[in-house]
Amino acid sequence: MTKVGWFKLISLIAIVGVLIAICVVEDRLVINSLSNVKDYCYDIEVAIEKNGGIVNGEVASLVDNMEYSWKQDESSLCFMVNHKSIEALGIEIVRLKTYINEEEDVEFLTSLEIIKSYVETFQHFMGASFHNIL
Repeated sequence: MTKVGWFKLISLIAIVGVLIAICVVEDRLVINSLSNVKDYCYDIEVAIEKNGGIVNGEVASLVDNMEYSWKQDESSLCFMVNHKSIEALGIEIVRLKTYINEEEDVEFLTSLEIIKSYVETFQHFMGASFHNIL
């Protein structure tokens, strides 16, 4: 093999390696972001059961923490996926705060289930895949 041939081979390997590294970082970011939201959902459900309703400081604090965490993660995720695809999750989190203020238990729990459903759905279409590398 000539020097040009080796250079092309090494360049190709480097490019593929960088693409794989980017996909792995993207996958880790997506998994961590969505698992944080999922963990907050389960913590909120436990707090509701423990306190007997949604109108208490612990639930409100957990919803605020989930919203803050999601807003930080959402800005990072917008670089990788279409923002319109993930903004529905943020809208549902804001609805949780509204339902706490209006003391709407059923709507709150429904919205919490919608958030968990979004998280499951997003985990299937976001993140690294072989198609992203190509």
